[in-house]
Amino acid sequence: MGNARRVPTYREISGQIDTSKTPTLDVGCGNDKIPGAVGIDLVAGPQIDIVHNLDVVPWPLKSDAFDVIRLWSVMEHLRNLVATMEEVHRVARPDAMVLIGTPHFSSANAYTDPSHVHFLSGRFLDYFIEGTELAGHYGFYSNVRFRLLERRVTLSPFWARLRITRLMNRILPAYETYLCGVVRGADIQLKLAVVK
Repeated sequence: MGNARRVPTYREISGQIDTSKTPTLDVGCGNDKIPGAVGIDLVAGPQIDIVHNLDVVPWPLKSDAFDVIRLWSVMEHLRNLVATMEEVHRVARPDAMVLIGTPHFSSANAYTDPSHVHFLSGRFLDYFIEGTELAGHYGFYSNVRFRLLERRVTLSPFWARLRITRLMNRILPAYETYLCGVVRGADIQLKLAVVK
């Protein structure tokens, strides 16, 4: 077990983005904006470039403007996820990378913040992802599409130490239906590509 290679988190990956060459939008960035990115959030702060209620669409941003869009710890705060994903799609360039992180519904952190309005599963965006069962049956919610590059549900620290995260992700529907009441999740991390 000591030789297992550590997989970087999306928080770490976003720190490697060269925003001087890659137009980047950090949605709901708060005080943790990717350096050099355009930061948009509800509350003004030193790292916020655009103050805007993200539940109000369209966002005050040009279409087809960004190669990278990060939504870290923001999806659970927004009321209309369909409209949010449509706005992400609108402001993204073709093949843009979209990084999303949100608490898993089995995490105590999902219920800690009183401003959370959603408690999400690892497949909550499958309605927008090409080739998924949910997009095939219920893709009529929206015409925008994304390609899934990576999906990971991280586990709470106790379970993560047992190194069973990969197994739980391989059996994600069964994990979320039968096991997550005991083997608690921590976060959902998604890496998507915009299809235009």
